[in-house]
Amino acid sequence: MQKNQVKIIGYFKNPFFIGTILLTLAGFLTKIIGFFYKIFLARIFHEEGLGIIGLISPIMMLTHSLCAAGLQNAITRQVAACGSEKKEHKYSYLYTGLVFSITLSTLMTFTIFHCAPIIATHFLHEERCTILLRITSLSFPLASLHTCLNGYFYAQKKAAIPALSLLVEQGFRVLSVYFLYTFSLNHHAKLPLPVCCVGIFIGECTSAVFSCIFLLCESSNQNSIVTTSMISFKKGKELLYLATPLSLNRVCVSLLSTLETIQLPQMLIKSGLTSSQSLSIYGIFSGMAFPLIMFPCALTGSAGSLLLPYISEQQATNHKRRIKQAIIFTIFLCLLLGLSFMFFLFIFADTIGNLLFHNAEAAKQIRALSFACPFLYLSGMLNSILHGLGKNTLTFFFSLLALGCRLLFVFFAVPIFGFAGYLYGILCGQILLDSLLILALRKYIIYN
Repeated sequence: MQKNQVKIIGYFKNPFFIGTILLTLAGFLTKIIGFFYKIFLARIFHEEGLGIIGLISPIMMLTHSLCAAGLQNAITRQVAACGSEKKEHKYSYLYTGLVFSITLSTLMTFTIFHCAPIIATHFLHEERCTILLRITSLSFPLASLHTCLNGYFYAQKKAAIPALSLLVEQGFRVLSVYFLYTFSLNHHAKLPLPVCCVGIFIGECTSAVFSCIFLLCESSNQNSIVTTSMISFKKGKELLYLATPLSLNRVCVSLLSTLETIQLPQMLIKSGLTSSQSLSIYGIFSGMAFPLIMFPCALTGSAGSLLLPYISEQQATNHKRRIKQAIIFTIFLCLLLGLSFMFFLFIFADTIGNLLFHNAEAAKQIRALSFACPFLYLSGMLNSILHGLGKNTLTFFFSLLALGCRLLFVFFAVPIFGFAGYLYGILCGQILLDSLLILALRKYIIYN
């Protein structure tokens, strides 16, 4: 009994466990702040403004996937492999990764800043996106900086620092926009749409400074001096070897998501809507209805971040029965949560839409999207389980198939059925994704 108590106490004192909990809580708080921030933006910029903001989101996601996402994981893996005795090697991997990531993101900033009119006009089909793209592009190097630093701190089992930087980034983004909003009210001026992108830049800037301060404190405590010799071509090759497959996977998914976002308003125009109407409907979806539907993912995402290391541990010790129990329990809880929210949102859609957004169309979309709740919540958790089992390539392939299904609905169903065709596509895509994920896990569910 005493041994078990000691084991439990030791587990709770484990820096990895504590860091995971802090990261989970920070992620949950960030999602809550982000949700109410969406409501705030909806009140200020209305449907069409939200639609325009939504058009540039895939560009940001695509750039981040290309410049930083893969390198973050590569830095985490290589720094963790160095151990506690080789601090020079750890810093070498970090600084080499930073050079690659910041250089690439700076090139992307230069490209998007100068090509913004072309991207806005010919790809996004919305000239008003030009200034948004230019302001947002300035944040790319900053985002790459703190993303790579987060990878380093994860490897050092200091997840509390990325957790806090996440909160700092979201907090300063919201506060800066709110400050500019109150300033415009006091001066009887209308808040311009690019202010949202200014908020993104300020948030990324403060988060990068926050992470750099912690790195400087650590390096000074360890008497580490940054020199050009720490930038290693050999270590750069190692990082790129690890980062390239993951980056390519994420870029492929981001490209399909970008294509979906760009083509949806165009297909809505083909269904008979005007450009303004199509942007408004898409704005209601991206800025009102879908964030509300996805709000419970703050819970499932947090649970997933804790489930992933547990599944990895059980696989390493060949405890297949425990994996089976975790999978069945996860499916049960996600379906229970999903069905509960489905009935709740379906019944109270009108009340929620009017109370939060003062928008009847938002209420319609919330009611229609409610049927996707069980499948949306389940897919995130099943993905975490497969990641814990080391099946990253499989989840990537399944995500591509689900996105491909949604794109088919965008191109062929939306021109005929309007926005309802897109909602059908989301539902069918999620059913397909969940079915594939369960099939991939069937041996653990059935045979063990």
